[in-house]
Amino acid sequence: NEYKSYLRPYSVVMVLVHLSDASVTQFLILLSFVDYFGVSMVAPQISLRIKEVGASHLFVGMISSVYGALQLVSAPILGRLQDTYGRRPVILVCSFIISMSYLLLGFNVSVVGMLIIRAVLGIVKHTQSTFKVVGGDLNTGVARSEFISFINSISGLAFMIGPFILTLFDDRFYIGCMVCSTCFFLIHVLYFVFVPETLPGNVVSSDNSAPKSSLLSRIKKYRSLWYILSYRFLAATAVMLLRYFTPLYTQHYFGFTSRDASYMTSFIGLSGVICSYSARYVSKLSPNKHQLLKQLSLALVVAIVTSLFSPNMPCLLATQFVLSFATQNLRILVDYIILESTGPADKAEVFGLGTTVVGLGRVGAPMMAGLLAEVHMMLPLVCSTCFAGIGSLLLYLHKPPAKTD
Repeated sequence: NEYKSYLRPYSVVMVLVHLSDASVTQFLILLSFVDYFGVSMVAPQISLRIKEVGASHLFVGMISSVYGALQLVSAPILGRLQDTYGRRPVILVCSFIISMSYLLLGFNVSVVGMLIIRAVLGIVKHTQSTFKVVGGDLNTGVARSEFISFINSISGLAFMIGPFILTLFDDRFYIGCMVCSTCFFLIHVLYFVFVPETLPGNVVSSDNSAPKSSLLSRIKKYRSLWYILSYRFLAATAVMLLRYFTPLYTQHYFGFTSRDASYMTSFIGLSGVICSYSARYVSKLSPNKHQLLKQLSLALVVAIVTSLFSPNMPCLLATQFVLSFATQNLRILVDYIILESTGPADKAEVFGLGTTVVGLGRVGAPMMAGLLAEVHMMLPLVCSTCFAGIGSLLLYLHKPPAKTD
């Protein structure tokens, strides 16, 4: 009775390869690396590819905004589907659609086709948040925090390796897309074979006659998380403003070439790996996760402010390392608090709401950075500092719940 009816034809295979909870957790980390590696083969080239097929700078920004906007809308919907029908069917369908979409993206030569494919990806590309939710189902306490830190660590590792490998093929976009498509098809197969359903059996239901609470009532159940979600939006917008604008900033003030930018991307990826791995120890420094969140929010503000006054590249790289340390630990703490504050029947939906608020920043940050840069090159950094500062102030003014761990 361990597997649902829709898996019975394959139950013999799945029993033969059944893994323990600890092994499934480690396997999820491997799948997460495959996911990030595939995306890293496409993400650095996607804007250039859109321009190659005839799009203007404005249309490039619009396509990026459409992707973020659809992620914003689809995240809570897919989360609710996971909480209702189970994690497995949603991730299996989405991973297959993602694989086919990236395959088509590699051979597409029209602007409209690019827009449609990116729109589809914006709807279904929620694999990383699903992996974290599944890991949250299988782990509690410190083990849950360590799992999230490992997920974030391998993201930096993948983005350090993927672009470098793509340069060996002369940065050919269609090769990167084929590799990415293969990675997600591999995720589809491996997840089907090795990862069982983790949602409790008494929660999964396909009975449409059962009464369903409204979205507003479900959000009210977790209204104590409003400040966490608000901070996530402010911090995400601050970091995205900085990340989107850094290539132009370094080119304008330090004369960076595209090769220099690649080296800096690798450095940021390496910093992310180191900082994410150290997060498992940082989280143990204080049993009060909310107080630790406040302190790291100040570190984020300091990192952005020092970026404003970096006189040379070594200083700027040092601030990037501090920025990686703050952002990686903040992501882990926010995910940890959200997972600890929700029940199994609503975990994926509330986690999807967290993805939605990040999507708000992803929609607005590219256009905001471009508009501010038209006025003055330093304004995106100033605006980024303001968002981070307001978020930190919000955390310090808000009184956390009595249970802090």
